[in-house]
Amino acid sequence: MQILNDSDKEIVKSRFENELVNEVNITLFTQMDLGGLIVPGRECETCPPTEQLLKEVSETSDLINFRKLDIRNDSEEAARCNVSRIPSFLVSKGDETNVRYLGIPAGTEFPVLLEALVNVSSDEPKISEDTKGFLDGLQEIISIKTFVTPN
Repeated sequence: MQILNDSDKEIVKSRFENELVNEVNITLFTQMDLGGLIVPGRECETCPPTEQLLKEVSETSDLINFRKLDIRNDSEEAARCNVSRIPSFLVSKGDETNVRYLGIPAGTEFPVLLEALVNVSSDEPKISEDTKGFLDGLQEIISIKTFVTPN
């Protein structure tokens, strides 16, 4: 089932044609399709639509690489990436992971996904010189977590 309509796909494609600079990777951690089988403790209602949405977004640009991993079968990679819940996905450039999502980026979170893809693909972050100066002065690694609750 298609999630993005043709008009939305064209808007996303046009934005990426104008704003993506380098290749960017989306790595989705999910579970194998159980073919409608419900196993207690392994339910993931948002896994299939998350996968479908990320596939559709990745198909709008040759600069976006999509990879799907199974949280159980690819447990070593999940542990290396510090992923323990599904659906989770990483947005990265090369070996550097810049953005981590938990859940489906739908509704008001969808534009944030597009912005993340554009920012990660660029060589220069879209932040002010003052912010760059502040960040350059940090002495230790920090982690910023943003929590979004859908309407």
